[in-house]
Amino acid sequence: MTKQVSGSPFLKPFFLKTPVRVVTPRQQRRHTLPASEFRNLTPQDAISVFEIEREAFVSVSGECPLTLNEVLNFLGQCPELSLGWFEEGQLVAFIIGSGWHKERLSQEAMTQHVPDTPTVHIHVLSVHRHCRQQGKGSILLWRYLQYLRCMPGLRRALLICEDFLVPFYLKAGFKEKGPSEISVSNMQFQEMEYMLNGQVYARRNSGC
Repeated sequence: MTKQVSGSPFLKPFFLKTPVRVVTPRQQRRHTLPASEFRNLTPQDAISVFEIEREAFVSVSGECPLTLNEVLNFLGQCPELSLGWFEEGQLVAFIIGSGWHKERLSQEAMTQHVPDTPTVHIHVLSVHRHCRQQGKGSILLWRYLQYLRCMPGLRRALLICEDFLVPFYLKAGFKEKGPSEISVSNMQFQEMEYMLNGQVYARRNSGC
């Protein structure tokens, strides 16, 4: 006996089957994916990452923040500076970062990882199209910043964004550093900075 379930107009219906035998908790844990999981990304996740990124950015600006090769490069060199949100084993949102060693971001920062530095350059935050307008971007960003605060030696995070995204990052605790020298296909950006020893988010962090 099956029952059709469709919890969202954006998701395909799936079916629940009536169990025909008793499954012990140990067996169930072994065969059931976690409903929600946050973890560092690996090169094996690169295709899923790039598909979400391409759909999110190409339709808006015509450009991806990272090419597939750059995704593979960063996930190979600094997977610890990435974070993915998985639901039922499927990637629904992600952040990719790398190390940087200068006060401001430059064009070289778009493709380089500088290890053992106190600054993280956040290259991209993207959410699957079926999971947008649900607050997932804000939740993932908050978790990522708390995760960075637990990493020894890290002092701040930098990113660039278009003007319409500035309020989103200000709400998350970032401060404006002014116009960025980086340009992509004639698009201009604002540079944003988050101090990882900030007091506002420190009160909410209990996982270090």
